[in-house]
Amino acid sequence: MSSPRVLIYLLRRDLRIKDNPVLQEIAKAYQRPHQPYTHLLPVYVFPAQQLEVSGFVSADSERSPFPEARSPSGGFWRCGHHRAKFVAESVWDLKKSLEGVGNGLQIRVGMVGQVVKEILDAYKEGDTPGEIVSVWMTSEEGVEEEREERDVRRAVEGAGKDFQIWVDEKYYID
Repeated sequence: MSSPRVLIYLLRRDLRIKDNPVLQEIAKAYQRPHQPYTHLLPVYVFPAQQLEVSGFVSADSERSPFPEARSPSGGFWRCGHHRAKFVAESVWDLKKSLEGVGNGLQIRVGMVGQVVKEILDAYKEGDTPGEIVSVWMTSEEGVEEEREERDVRRAVEGAGKDFQIWVDEKYYID
């Protein structure tokens, strides 16, 4: 049996499987006889610059390695507790939905580009069986979101892998 060829799909705000156009495309690709990948690794990263993640850091360290998720101009928290709860519940529901169709969801915390680099390095070093062949994500509007996309592109292309950004279709019409 050949080594798994893995497609990483970075989920951002598209946290449902039923009307997710990228997951629909992946499902269609699995129906074709020749696929460039054999396995799907969905990944969600709680972004450290948007959501306060210090609670995820182990008690061994005194300080979080990430900056506080406060706005640079006013110093306000970028995400209130209601939004944080909503995002956490949505990610958990996504995890359960993916498990219901025989997959899983890797959940990470940090800066998205750094997390992708760590995953790529783990596969390269042989810590995880298989080979990453491509990384996909949807585009988002905004300065920080575009910076995330650039960081991910740098990490992926620096590893010599394929990178694709899908246009974020706010509405999926069946």
